[in-house]
Amino acid sequence: MSENQCITIPVRLDEKTFRRFARFDMLVLRKRWVKPMVFALILCAFAVVALISRLPQSGMIAAVLLAVGLGLPIVYIGMFLSGVNMQAAQWKLGKGRNVYTVQLTEEGFRVTNERKQENTGIVPWEKTAQAFRRKDCIYLYATPAKAFLLPNGQADAPDDAVWACIRKGLGAGKCKE
Repeated sequence: MSENQCITIPVRLDEKTFRRFARFDMLVLRKRWVKPMVFALILCAFAVVALISRLPQSGMIAAVLLAVGLGLPIVYIGMFLSGVNMQAAQWKLGKGRNVYTVQLTEEGFRVTNERKQENTGIVPWEKTAQAFRRKDCIYLYATPAKAFLLPNGQADAPDDAVWACIRKGLGAGKCKE
């Protein structure tokens, strides 16, 4: 990329891409499934101990512990998925909607929000948290809590050139495939 050249990505986001990102962000990157699973394992272990003890009503106690231990993580994941679906519906993503435009430059990247018609300043590569390349999208994290999705095939350059530009700006240590 030359000095004044930039890659422009008018991002059209759909429900499928948004859902994939939400699952990646919560379950893979932030590992929010660990605590519910530890909770489930602890309650299941107590249920086994209750059954082994053969005390009066230990079967009922074991059943309650198993129901709570297995039920709460299922409800937790279900509520998360429901929330993602509601957010996608609220944003009216449906089959796709233009949400923002990202411009990648030598210095960093700039995001123009399509809904609010506001322009952010350039986010320098040095202050950018990280980037992940998935099979159909690049997740560019400006901060650990804020990401911009760059779906494949939407840039004015090939997808490999977009990833190469991000890797050049961020460095290989902050980019994961």
